[in-house]
Amino acid sequence: MLASILVLASDAATTATELLDQAAGEAEAVKNPILPTVNEMFWAAIFFIALWALMKFVLLPRITKVMDGRTDKVRDDLAAAEAAETERVAKLEQYEAGLAGARAEAVAILEASRAEGDAERRTQIAAAEADVAAARAEAAAEIAGAKDRARSELTGSITDIAVGAAEAVIQKPLDRAAQGRIVEDYVNASGQN
Repeated sequence: MLASILVLASDAATTATELLDQAAGEAEAVKNPILPTVNEMFWAAIFFIALWALMKFVLLPRITKVMDGRTDKVRDDLAAAEAAETERVAKLEQYEAGLAGARAEAVAILEASRAEGDAERRTQIAAAEADVAAARAEAAAEIAGAKDRARSELTGSITDIAVGAAEAVIQKPLDRAAQGRIVEDYVNASGQN
């Protein structure tokens, strides 16, 4: 059995050697698919030069023209935005100046109206005070006249009562004018206290 195993092992080694030699011969006969041939390199160079010329002389100028156009448009838009911002700032300053002028004018009108109103108020207060003073003077004159009338009527009544009572007591007629002065002096002296 050991002999049969050795025979099989030597047959396997011979077969493996033959297979390796055969594979090495076939490997030399097969070309490498990664390496290009001279024919492929020629056509690749022609297509590369054609694509390079197409890019350089046809496509690249158009792309450059479009990019330059975009750059110019962006630059113009930025300049227009700066001009619009400058105009906005100028208009804002103009508006604020007009607003400040309007505020100053409103304050001036308000102050003028206030001064005019104060003058009118003072005029009306002075007129009202003059009317009140005149009414007071008139009322004082009426009161003084009423007092004088009341005093004279009272004096006359007191004189008549006092003289009548005195004549009744003494049973003689008295001088009414002299007795009237005495009663009047008495009433005047009592009115001052």
